[in-house]
Amino acid sequence: MEGPSLVILGEELKPYCGEKVLKVKGNTKQPKEKLRGSTLQRVDTWGKQLFMTFSAPHSRPPIVTKTHFLMFGSYRINDPRPERVPRLQLTFKSGIVYFYACSIRFDAQDHLRELDRGVDLMSSLWDRDHVVQLMRRRKDSLLCDLLLDQSVFAGSGNIVKNEVLFNIRMHPLTKLTQVPDKDWPKLAEAVREYCWNFYEWKKKFELRKHWQVYRQRHCPLCETKLVKEKLGRFQRATFYCPEHQALQKRIRRLQSFPVLPVRPSSQPEPRLDH
Repeated sequence: MEGPSLVILGEELKPYCGEKVLKVKGNTKQPKEKLRGSTLQRVDTWGKQLFMTFSAPHSRPPIVTKTHFLMFGSYRINDPRPERVPRLQLTFKSGIVYFYACSIRFDAQDHLRELDRGVDLMSSLWDRDHVVQLMRRRKDSLLCDLLLDQSVFAGSGNIVKNEVLFNIRMHPLTKLTQVPDKDWPKLAEAVREYCWNFYEWKKKFELRKHWQVYRQRHCPLCETKLVKEKLGRFQRATFYCPEHQALQKRIRRLQSFPVLPVRPSSQPEPRLDH
């Protein structure tokens, strides 16, 4: 689940702030019973991580949980997945929240305080110049790795990586050093802009319609068959057009390209996808 989806989840959870946890279930090995009787105080997101702060009964310190949805994690609200045991299930007076196939950690207060808000692509505190400085420390990185580096682009995931690289017409194995320094701010902004588009499309249940190369077969510009490979340090599935994203040996300026028309889709947009 990528950063924009986490922000939407945070928005869906905020109505439960101020409500008491009536029941707790799930197969997490964390001390989930601590949450019974506590009150959800606030919900925070950073990158791909969700933080929930609960006021514990009997004046104990607040409990802060950190949830990461990994590769295939998901959630449901008032709609359990049949025959699936949730990692954590929280019952409130006005609804039930289910978390599946995710990592949950308790006592995350220190981690929440130490987060670098300047790299969170969905945060109002995102700082382009700060991100560019961090990029300089990783100038030998491949772009397919850099765009998944959460210490630089917190919230960017595999969908964002594939779509942004196509938007800027760069081969995934291009090194950052092959992009002129003065274009690095434009690269950072391209990632953030796509994340906010992702958020808007997701809210309208039309994200898949805007996929240009991710999980597609042919380039929307030239109909060339897309290449699918596992590339880079993270070995994530990478889709690219061999014509419009050819690997260049020389330094190449970034260009601005118009947004393509929405691709028709016969498949309904899933309620949740990462």
